[in-house]
Amino acid sequence: MTLTAPTARRTGTGRIRFRSITAVWLRHWVALARYWKITVTWILVEPAVALLAVGFGIGKLVSEVEGAETYAEFVTPGIIMGSAMFHALFETSWNAYHRIDNQIYETQLTTPISIFELTLGDVAWAVTRSLMTTVAVALFAVALGWMNEWTAIGILIPAILSGMVFGTMGFFFAATAPYTVFLSLVFTLVATPLFFFSGTFFPISVLPDWIEPVAWVMPLTPGVHIARGFATNHLELTHLWSGLYMVGLISVFWPIAVWLMKRRLIK
Repeated sequence: MTLTAPTARRTGTGRIRFRSITAVWLRHWVALARYWKITVTWILVEPAVALLAVGFGIGKLVSEVEGAETYAEFVTPGIIMGSAMFHALFETSWNAYHRIDNQIYETQLTTPISIFELTLGDVAWAVTRSLMTTVAVALFAVALGWMNEWTAIGILIPAILSGMVFGTMGFFFAATAPYTVFLSLVFTLVATPLFFFSGTFFPISVLPDWIEPVAWVMPLTPGVHIARGFATNHLELTHLWSGLYMVGLISVFWPIAVWLMKRRLIK
């Protein structure tokens, strides 16, 4: 793809135009509205089935667990944050790749919008998708009695942060993937290990000593830790550090994502 000089100049970060960001977000909203009946199965049905299977199945076998009164209450925040991760990562990896491949970004860049604003709009939508599944599954968990504390509403905070972390991370793969099949590795080699080893289904403390430090620095772990703190109404200083760690990840990932997208779109 070759951009004209005037268009290329608009790819800098410069002044942020919120109208452009809103337009990108609305484009995704309109697209979702066309196939929402299919999307809702991923937003609610899939994580709800996982929650039921683990809560009623494994929950019957685990009498006590560190960090919660019951296993169902322990695993619920983890599954919610895992779902938030998958939605954000899918939006800016798989879907973003298709927008590159189908020259949607190329068309958008002929308007007064920069690549920074494009990524900002896409990440805003990734956060929206994360919030959608978080709210839907959380309400389902409340109906089951697995989240009763009023502080549970605070899980919206790690949901937003997770949407931003994995929203920016997804561009790494969209901007470097040579073909579509490559993106399946994102979920096989990245998202799935994060989902299982970030404290979602069991306390990190039960892992071998050499794996435990790795698990704590995984980008999903702080989100799960914060969400569980709100869901169980047991907040401490470690939750603040987890939040700051996620902010740090965003501040590192975002500039890299913008740079990679510039390299992919401007030739």
